[in-house]
Amino acid sequence: MKSPQPTNDSAGSSTATATATATVKKHRRWPKLTIDLGKSKHRLNLLLAVLTLFVVGIGLAAGGIKGYEYTESREFCGTTCHSMDPQWIRYQISPHVNVPCAACHVGSGAQHFVQSKIDGSRQLVATIFNNFSRPIKSPVKNLRPARDVCESCHTPTSFKDNIVRNILHYDNDQANTPIMTSLILKMGGVQETTGHSLGIHWHISGKVFYIASDDQRQVMLWVGVQQPDGSLKEYFARDLIGMGQMTFVEKARQEGRVREMDCIDCHNRIAHNIPSPEQSVDKAIEDGLISQSVPFVRAKAVAALKAKYTSKAEAYNAFDKLTESLQSSTSMVDSSQASKAVQEIKKIYDVTVFPEMNLDWETNPNNSRHSPSLGCFRCHDGNHILSTPTSSNASQVISVKCNLCHTVPIIGRGSEMLVEAPVIVGAPPATHNDFRWTIEHRTTTDAQRVVCLNCHGSGFCNNGACHNLSHPSNMAFTHPKEIAKTGDQVCYTCHQNVTCTRCHPGGVVKN
Repeated sequence: MKSPQPTNDSAGSSTATATATATVKKHRRWPKLTIDLGKSKHRLNLLLAVLTLFVVGIGLAAGGIKGYEYTESREFCGTTCHSMDPQWIRYQISPHVNVPCAACHVGSGAQHFVQSKIDGSRQLVATIFNNFSRPIKSPVKNLRPARDVCESCHTPTSFKDNIVRNILHYDNDQANTPIMTSLILKMGGVQETTGHSLGIHWHISGKVFYIASDDQRQVMLWVGVQQPDGSLKEYFARDLIGMGQMTFVEKARQEGRVREMDCIDCHNRIAHNIPSPEQSVDKAIEDGLISQSVPFVRAKAVAALKAKYTSKAEAYNAFDKLTESLQSSTSMVDSSQASKAVQEIKKIYDVTVFPEMNLDWETNPNNSRHSPSLGCFRCHDGNHILSTPTSSNASQVISVKCNLCHTVPIIGRGSEMLVEAPVIVGAPPATHNDFRWTIEHRTTTDAQRVVCLNCHGSGFCNNGACHNLSHPSNMAFTHPKEIAKTGDQVCYTCHQNVTCTRCHPGGVVKN
């Protein structure tokens, strides 16, 4: 009788482990999928699967398209992010209200679409952590050139006819006297038959480059105008002359700070312009929203809007106090007009001043004009000098001739507001080649005045806004007091900002 064999525990354990592993591997296998199109059940299941995938795909595609359209829509840009409230409000009353935001800020092309979404992600993070800039910085650094965006609708290089402009504003006197400014804008561009460039749009038909010293491009240090042979005619701010200016330009080129001028450099607020208090109040009076019959309403409304407030509530409180001031100088019959004026002032404030974003008409200057910000006078100030002067152009500067871009304004005031419109008949006289003739022609004789009337009409010399003024002998030293006493409206009719910059190189701006 044989004895029983000893049990090998380690061997049994190994066998059990192997069996368990095999079981796990067996369970991890993917199920075997067999499609037999010869079986009706398989064909039905396959058809249902394809239909399901098709429906899901259509849903995803439709949702993706709708999502894309929404993220490119005006509502998404203007209402999703509260930091864009001021831009959204101004955009809705701009000439470009029917142009989608993405058409200007993104443009066409996959590369720019992807870049815009990357920028949007950064803006989303800034919004979540509440550390975005207040106000939103302008101009936008990475905004595509106008050549790629604006010119899909506009053609600034083609020649444009002259435009007659009549600008109505009101004085700060008791009667809120209306003042009409009439002039002709010389739009210009390129004359295809001759190839000549002239007028306002000459700046786009040719190539102009510049270097600005500030982020808002308000102070110009260097301007380069490309000549027909490809060379640059360079103008430097007076302060840079003799201070290694050529090295300065080369360094700016290396740093990418040399910018080619395009439409946006002048029309920088075309969709988000914030008018000054003077412009807003003048428009409200013109439209009958503020009664001209309320004494001093123009001056008081402008002063109230120019004051600084920390919140809308504080501003409204100040405006309510203004009601008493206006009513005290108004007859009982017209007292309701004072309350109506204050309500309109509040509406103006709501769409022009945004204290929570530190944004108003001063923080984002409008460069398409030269008041109240410098605009054209950033370059056309008589203080940008040719870099390599010769004996023939020893004092050549960027032109300050007003009549290169528009005729000399004709001003009508009060009962004499309807003056004859300016006209252009042939070439201007030699005396008109420099803007200074507008302040020197007061010495003309009666015989010379007859020649003036041949072009300007008999109504021109009835210009009460600038004629028959009495200037003190010490005006050069006391003009700040005179301006404070009489208001700058009369002074700027003749002098404007261009004369001021001859003594104030940085321009006459606040602070």
